[in-house]
Parts: sequence; C-alpha cells; structure tokens
Amino acid sequence: MSLADLLYTLIPNTWFRKLSKLYYKTLKKMTRKITEEQFIQLLTERLDVQKGDTVFVHSAMSKLNIAFSPQRLLEILLEQVGEEGTLLFPCWHYIGRAETYLRNPDSVFDVRNSVTTLGYLNRLAMEYPGAQRSMHPTVSVCAIGKRAEELVATHHLDLYPCGEQSPWYKMLSHPAKVIGLGEKLVSLSFVHCVEDMMKDEFPIQTLSDTPIEGKVVDYQGNSIMVPTLYPLPDIQQRNVVRFFYDYISKKGGGQFKFKGSNYFRVDAHHLFDEMVILARKGITIYGKF
Repeated sequence: MSLADLLYTLIPNTWFRKLSKLYYKTLKKMTRKITEEQFIQLLTERLDVQKGDTVFVHSAMSKLNIAFSPQRLLEILLEQVGEEGTLLFPCWHYIGRAETYLRNPDSVFDVRNSVTTLGYLNRLAMEYPGAQRSMHPTVSVCAIGKRAEELVATHHLDLYPCGEQSPWYKMLSHPAKVIGLGEKLVSLSFVHCVEDMMKDEFPIQTLSDTPIEGKVVDYQGNSIMVPTLYPLPDIQQRNVVRFFYDYISKKGGGQFKFKGSNYFRVDAHHLFDEMVILARKGITIYGKF
C-alpha cells in the first residue's frame, strides 16, 4: 500500500483533499506533461484499451498532467476503441447522498439538461454528438459509440442502480473494461454491480429495503416518476484499494502511477467473477482491513 493510500485511511477526508490538491499543483509545476503519443501508448500497453472494447471511464482532469486539451483526450479515447467500441461515463448530477437527494421534493433530473457534477470530461461526453444518457434518477450514465443506446436505454427500469438493466451489467455482454484517469480504485463504481446482481445472496445489505421515487424529465420533455433503491449509510465504510491489494488477481485489475498521476485498469469480466466467488466466502470491500 502506498503512502497516499495509508494517509487516506488515517487522516480526515478534508485534510486529505487539501494535501492532494497541493500535491497535484506541485506535480504539474515540476513534471513534464504527458504527450499525446505517451498517452496513447499508456492506453494501449498499460490500460489495455483496444479496438471494439466497451470502456467505462472514471476521470479527474485536475489530477492529470497532460499536454493536450480535455477535448483531445475524449477524441483519443474514441479513436482508441474505434467505430465498433463504446465509451461510458458516470454522469450523476447532484452532490451528497442519494437518499437525501431523493427525499427532497424539489429534486428533478432532466436527462437533457441536468449538468453532471462529476467533472469536465464527463460534461464533454454528454455534449458529444450522438451521446446517450440513461434516465436513472441518481446514477445516470452517458455512453458514446456503437452500443450506446443498448447499454443505457433500460437503466431506469431497474430498482437496483447497478442491476441487470444497468450499463454496468449490460457491458458484460461485450469485451468490457473500466479505467481510471487521474483516479484511484477508490472511485471504481463497478464493484456495486456484484452487490446488486447477487441481491440477498450478497453477505452485507448495501441498499434500502424499499425504493423512493425520483422525478425524471425524459427526452420528450415528459415528467415521469422512477423508483429506485438507494445506498445505506454504512457502505461508506469500505476500502476498495486494500481489497484489490489483498484479494484481486492481476487479471482482475489494479492501479499504478505514471509520471506522478494515478491510473487504474479493470477487466470487468474477471473482476465480476472474482468478486462473486469472494462474496460467497464472506469477503467484500466492506471487510475490516
């Protein structure tokens, strides 16, 4: 475990965020920026992004020390998966707990107009021609590429946010990977797909017993009520990074640094299978590490 990972578990989150911002600000001043050529090589050789892949992208532009624009970064990602591939981006639109958002009577998710709070690259993806966005009231996902509509169209029909109708599970029908750009495994959302698919078989209850309806404005401008289960407060007590270090194989995935910035890669199929086996033994990201 790295020093940063250790600090993350030992000091208050507000202190860690301040130290992190200072670190990346200093890093950009002292380190040469990554060129397009270096980034493409990184995508191919270390993140294993190939033509035809379905790739779920987590990113933090403020932590990436690149010599090109976010717009060009999105173009490079699209070029890397090619016409047969698809990119996915998390695009929820609020800050805080899903339950708090859902219980607010003024909360409305407009699939066409609600701006994501999850970063600039995700906003660019939403605005990209042909992009599709799922109508889930709390964890909408944006997709670009050949399988975009297939992956997001029925997300709002599933009570489980990462369940059978979600992009996280549907992408397992294809060569599927998850990558982090400027992010650590702590940001990996795919881990919750195993919980939502196993349901009562999962050793820990992670979602509410009953759903709450969220107000959604669809692509035609109609208001609809979409029921969803929401995460329980206890799931905040988790350690995805340590879980990977202790239990997940290299085939499943891992994180690394390149020129001072964090990256991770996950093979969705391998990770899903490994996590199911571990969960049946009572081993989860919510264990005591």
